[in-house]
Amino acid sequence: MPKITQILVQSNKKDRCSIFVDGEFFAGVSLETAYKFGLKNDMEITAEKLSEIVSEGERTDAMNKAVQYVSKTLKTKKQVKTYLLGKGYQDSTVYYVIDKLKEFKYIDDVEYSKRYIESNKSSGRRLIEYKLMMKGVRKEDIFAAYDSVEIPANENALAVAKKHIKNKELSKENLSKTYRYLVGKGFSYEETEYALSKLKEGE
Repeated sequence: MPKITQILVQSNKKDRCSIFVDGEFFAGVSLETAYKFGLKNDMEITAEKLSEIVSEGERTDAMNKAVQYVSKTLKTKKQVKTYLLGKGYQDSTVYYVIDKLKEFKYIDDVEYSKRYIESNKSSGRRLIEYKLMMKGVRKEDIFAAYDSVEIPANENALAVAKKHIKNKELSKENLSKTYRYLVGKGFSYEETEYALSKLKEGE
């Protein structure tokens, strides 16, 4: 039967160790996993059993890191995936962790979108949708978020317009610049027209 011939603490990661079986490197695991399963030198163990231990250990380690990552601020599924892959975890481990995080509501792209929408009142829907999609949020999740929040888009556009043209003359040139600014911020034609009409009316 295969035998663990050496367990070495990794020089660049003091919380992990390398497992050698029959004199050859087998896998790296956290020290916590090695301790939990009682791995030690001269221990006889099948390759299948050791693979199970390594897989379980990696899942636990990845889950702990993911929970710590999302506990600071809400993250999208894509952000968590990128983070874990960057840590060197296998695809199967990453997808396992993401499924668990979704199950426990640590990841919720609809909720993330709702908070993002509510905290970005100075941007129009087109720009917000674009930025959320760049974060990996699906269109259906963005639409679901918009369906569940009340956004006074016209008033938001007016507030942005007022701030942009503050202390400036309401000239045709300045109004045109404000129009282009609002469009660039993602506001629709109707919202932009509403804001400019109110500016002209002196509101």
